[in-house]
Amino acid sequence: MKKILNALFLTLLAVFTFSSCSDVPAPYDILGEGDAPGVVGDGTKENPYNIEAAQQKQDGSIAWVQGYIVGAIENVYDDKGEFAGNKASFTAPFNITSNILIAESPDETNESKCLPVKIKNGSDLANALNLKDHPDNKGGLLLIQGELSKGFGKAALINTTAAVFNNQPIGEEQGGEEPEPPVGNVTFFEETFASDKGSFTIEDKTRPAKVEEIWKWESYTPEAGGTTSTYMKASAFISATEKEASESWLISPAVDLTKATSASLTFEHAHKFCGDPTKELTVWVKESTASAWTQVTIPTYGTNSDWKFVSSGNINLSSYVGKNIQFAFKYMSTTSDVGTWEVRNVKVTGEGEGGGEEPTPPVEGTKIFVETFGAKIIGKDEAKPAIGEYTGWDNTNLTFAATSGDVRAIAHKTPELTSNAPMVNHAWFTKNSEIDFSISNINASGYNKFIVAYEVAANVYSAGETADLAAIKVVLNDKEVTPVSKVVSGDNKEANIFHTIQVEVEVVGTDATTLKFVANGDENSVGFRLYNIRLYGVNGGGTDPEPEPKPEDIYKSNIDLPTTDNSDASYYSGEIYIGDGKYSMLKLGTSSKIGSWTSQSLGRSATKLSFYALGWNKQTAKLIVTIEEGGTFEGGNTSQTISLSGNAGITGNPPFTIEAPTNSDFFEYTLDGITSNSKIKFETDAGETAKNRRAVVFGVNIK
Repeated sequence: MKKILNALFLTLLAVFTFSSCSDVPAPYDILGEGDAPGVVGDGTKENPYNIEAAQQKQDGSIAWVQGYIVGAIENVYDDKGEFAGNKASFTAPFNITSNILIAESPDETNESKCLPVKIKNGSDLANALNLKDHPDNKGGLLLIQGELSKGFGKAALINTTAAVFNNQPIGEEQGGEEPEPPVGNVTFFEETFASDKGSFTIEDKTRPAKVEEIWKWESYTPEAGGTTSTYMKASAFISATEKEASESWLISPAVDLTKATSASLTFEHAHKFCGDPTKELTVWVKESTASAWTQVTIPTYGTNSDWKFVSSGNINLSSYVGKNIQFAFKYMSTTSDVGTWEVRNVKVTGEGEGGGEEPTPPVEGTKIFVETFGAKIIGKDEAKPAIGEYTGWDNTNLTFAATSGDVRAIAHKTPELTSNAPMVNHAWFTKNSEIDFSISNINASGYNKFIVAYEVAANVYSAGETADLAAIKVVLNDKEVTPVSKVVSGDNKEANIFHTIQVEVEVVGTDATTLKFVANGDENSVGFRLYNIRLYGVNGGGTDPEPEPKPEDIYKSNIDLPTTDNSDASYYSGEIYIGDGKYSMLKLGTSSKIGSWTSQSLGRSATKLSFYALGWNKQTAKLIVTIEEGGTFEGGNTSQTISLSGNAGITGNPPFTIEAPTNSDFFEYTLDGITSNSKIKFETDAGETAKNRRAVVFGVNIK
């Protein structure tokens, strides 16, 4: 009774206080001590999950969780300094800034009763909540939003974006308006674009010469921290002053509606910079065996002035029930308007029964690379280059080699789409030839479990001719895996039909990992085709704890910095010492001239650039960062001018010894439209005084 009266009094007090001051937002309701026994909550901000509920509901959903901050998961290193696992720590001092532990009791020390919470280094959440910088946070009651998914090999809260601590909101909440629910309860087709374009194909009708690709897969993580968003993106942007007409289609695989009684298509999309979105961003549908497309109406578009995803609303497909269909997203630009369209979470749902084969389950993990053998299709009459001589790869930063085989084009037929298929480049291995195809220089460090996915087809034309697609074995860092048997035959008319194969490999990844596809000549009796090769790193490595990178690894570069000096361009090599580590760096400029250095090609898959940059001791400087030979920074600019802070350790000649740089010395940018020839140029500003023409750059990373 006393608790009820107290609650009533507080409610009346809140009503009086906030009705008399209407511009003040209502406080967040934080449950008091002793109010959360057992499994409670529904995951909303007003009624968050407690620890036990969060541990049980590990379904990848976004939810709010409440608990007391009690410790952190610390990294453990062996005598050689190698990562040896994780352990829970409940007492100061703490050394990690990228996670905390929360529990029902502020005094909890039983790890099994705690929930690990990941917070991205450098984000508002990490800056406010980490126990290394804020040991007094221990014991505080925290309300936090994130994804209920595995981390450190156990139930956890990851991809956190928002929190309330000490009655202060932190970060940005996920969610917003709920999308319109799709019609029906049977899912006939679904593609989230979580890791690539899935089984969609791309057909450019008109593409400007200066645009390498219009539709492409992309991911984006807010610089302030938060959940990574993945989607297919269409843009024919060249520059603010150069605009050309274009047309490109993102086409679905065949969708089986033969047993449907009703159906609708839904998706989420965002767009900006269009002239008229209803004319430039459209959806079209056809029977899979037909050639003519019919436009259907998208009920809901976005504002065209922000990047907020909205639901398309239900697009009625009832006229197509009982048939196999395809649908397509058609993007257009004009000489006056060049928009950008982002699409994700595509679904066809309805009533009836799902038909056809079950699709290959989507791979789980972090995408390391996807190789589709280049966007420029090799013509029928063009020379077929040997694999080792081909230069049109998607990933120009990797090394491709083979003892036999060439790159050529063929219609991309699949079990779902056997006619009117688009042309794709692929690797062709003639019958009786040995297959030894390697992709090397892959940066796969930090993982000890991988998923390799790829498409393979066999040249089984003749009656009675068969082939087992599992004849091609996968080798990752010398660990060989044989796929599950998949026999195709000429009798079943399966010649050159691409099937998706997926294998799991447990092996330690390195920054120079090699992936191979191998088969003896006697195992290749018909000729094989290989396409759409994907490598994913699986976090956690099975039951082992998920390693977090050493904090100092952020000072390493994943592109080659100069190893020699060039006094003409005024750039110099060297090392910088931070704590116990030493790292390669780029020194630009002298007191008498500006410095300039240009990187090697980034590779068309590049979407992020990050680096640390410092000015000279007791001086300031301006660093100009420019994208050359294709692509822009997000927003359309090709260059960024950065003001640098002077650092006491940057003086004289390298090596330099400095204290750990601050967040203000770290710079990160999203890249758009990067081509296989794109490069990054760093230079100091000629407009600065002589003393301010020097800068040091390190930790340069391309993702």
